[in-house]
Amino acid sequence: MRMAVDRRTAGLSLLFAIVIMWVVIEAAMMPPLLLDARQGMFVLLLMLAGGLAGAALIWSWRTQPHIQLRFARRELVDAVELAAVMIIDDQDIIRHWSRGCEELYGWRASQAIGRKRSVLLHTQTPDSMEALWRRLREEGRLHTEVIERHRDGDELVIHDHAKLFDHGNGRVSAVIAVTDVTEWRKAEAALRLSEARLATAVSVQGIFIYEIDLLAGRTIWTTRSEAFFGRPLVDPDPASPETMDSEHYLQISKVIETVKRTGEDRCHFDFTFHYPDGSERLAEGWARIIRDGAGRPVRMLGTHLDVTERRQREQALRDGEAERRAILATVPDAIFVCTERGIVRACSATACELFGYAEEELVGRNMLDLFQDGRSLAALRRDLKAAIKQGPDARWPLPMNVRRADGTLVPTSFVIGDAMVEGTRMYVVCGRDMRPTIATEERFHRLSNDLAQVSRLGMMGEMAGALAHELSQPLSAIVNFLGAADLMLEGGAAADSERLRNAIHRASEQSTRAGEIIRRLRAFILRGEADMRAEHVTSLIREAAALALFNTSSFGVRLAYDFESEERLVLGDRIQIQQVLVNLIRNAADAMAAHGGARRELLIQTMMARDNLIEIAVRDSGPGIAPEMLERLFSPFATTKREGLGFGLAISRRIVEAHGGQLSAAAAPDGGAVFRFTLPVMEEEGPR
Repeated sequence: MRMAVDRRTAGLSLLFAIVIMWVVIEAAMMPPLLLDARQGMFVLLLMLAGGLAGAALIWSWRTQPHIQLRFARRELVDAVELAAVMIIDDQDIIRHWSRGCEELYGWRASQAIGRKRSVLLHTQTPDSMEALWRRLREEGRLHTEVIERHRDGDELVIHDHAKLFDHGNGRVSAVIAVTDVTEWRKAEAALRLSEARLATAVSVQGIFIYEIDLLAGRTIWTTRSEAFFGRPLVDPDPASPETMDSEHYLQISKVIETVKRTGEDRCHFDFTFHYPDGSERLAEGWARIIRDGAGRPVRMLGTHLDVTERRQREQALRDGEAERRAILATVPDAIFVCTERGIVRACSATACELFGYAEEELVGRNMLDLFQDGRSLAALRRDLKAAIKQGPDARWPLPMNVRRADGTLVPTSFVIGDAMVEGTRMYVVCGRDMRPTIATEERFHRLSNDLAQVSRLGMMGEMAGALAHELSQPLSAIVNFLGAADLMLEGGAAADSERLRNAIHRASEQSTRAGEIIRRLRAFILRGEADMRAEHVTSLIREAAALALFNTSSFGVRLAYDFESEERLVLGDRIQIQQVLVNLIRNAADAMAAHGGARRELLIQTMMARDNLIEIAVRDSGPGIAPEMLERLFSPFATTKREGLGFGLAISRRIVEAHGGQLSAAAAPDGGAVFRFTLPVMEEEGPR
């Protein structure tokens, strides 16, 4: 056995060699005379040096194994100190604290030794400390996981590997190797959370995931099939063809054959399957083929998603879109769907035809750019926003001039509606070409004027004929009687005064008769043959207002009603009463239009008056009535209009008075004029 020599042994051996060489040199250089005398001394020195060197060598050889063992132990202790190792006694007092523990917990050995571990590290154990020490005494070793805190307060998950040491006399201690598994446990928790999220997403979305070994022809792994198919799936057995009747595996086999034939690695497909109750479902599938180094398909990963409801909703959306397009293609008005900024998102075919643009030219364009009414774009946008905020009553109608693609202006009446679509406000704008309406109104007014002219001419002709027929005899008689009286006066004194008086009296009677004829014909023309019936007063007023305001002079008039009862009945001629209302409403509208004020408000009220009469008031916001005009307002030829004849109010008063009522006028307190007239109320008969 070869023994290793340390540095001390080598030094002693070198010293012994030097002593031997020194003795030999001294002996060689000594004179012959002294050789015999000192020979004994040299021999003694040589023996002494050799003995000392030999003893040193023997001592060095004998102590070498103990020194190596001590070095090995020191290296082992240094290695243990680098690991996180602590020694605690049965009172939980820390007796040893390695450098690894210092790095792990942040406490130095001088700060940890002598303190309780559970207090210093805030140890949380699954069992009590007494139960852990009892298990350690019984088993000698113990593995457990505890939660402790770093010096800076961070929580650590620690794995303890403890071994019991018995010192005798009932004294025991535990050597504990601690391992920080905090990050490991966090990774495990994150993995479990991710798996739970995936499982939840798969369950909620109804996704079925599978993996198939194509070489072995068997399923490696799937998610729970009950959530998707409503039943567990049976893995097909190649030896039993009857197990291949599963809809899933039949579909998968078709997909596999298609993939093998085409050589593609990805595929997308749809298939139908049935629930256990017989209902048919539609699924959408994706598959990925995994190949080996030789290019052979070895595995297939795939997913199925139940898309029955989604496809139904998509079909419903397509049907709704088709219906919307059909409506937009056939609706007679121009319809635009716009954003809050006026950007057109959709438009009807009529809109394209009306404005002369293609659909792709209108979509994405700002609709305000089409308006041409003399205002700036900013002012137009401001006015439209103000009209929209005022509510539906202020949105109809909005007259605008729209410039076509060819440059011509089209008068258009718009209606604006708004709605919230998925949190975004959208506006639906309906526009109607007013050119046909304007042309119809103009033609109507021309016909009305022509008809009124013809009616007046006819009436005048009838009146002239009646007067000629009726007045011919009294006028002839007057002429005859006055001629006789003239002859009598030519006779001088001889004339008979009695006969002269009689002729003059007869002429006076005929003139009275002519006046009565004229009065009777005038009354007939004004009233005709009145058809007195019970009529709803609200219906009379609304129809008369519609007739009276059907012209351009009434544009912009805001009409309001205030009825004391919707069911009140009056007794009168419907045509004549409406003629009175039309006359009053037209006068009010013309007065407000001539005044030119921005405020054009017309109010029609009803209220009960005395003596079973109902009062109807027409109030306007025009310039009012001058005091000097108020006194002769109902006289013939009294008018404030440039083209008026002054008979309207006079005839209206006659009609009202013929019905047993009264017509009056006054200035309104807040400006304007108010006309009031009364009519008899028709009382309903009670049960007999």
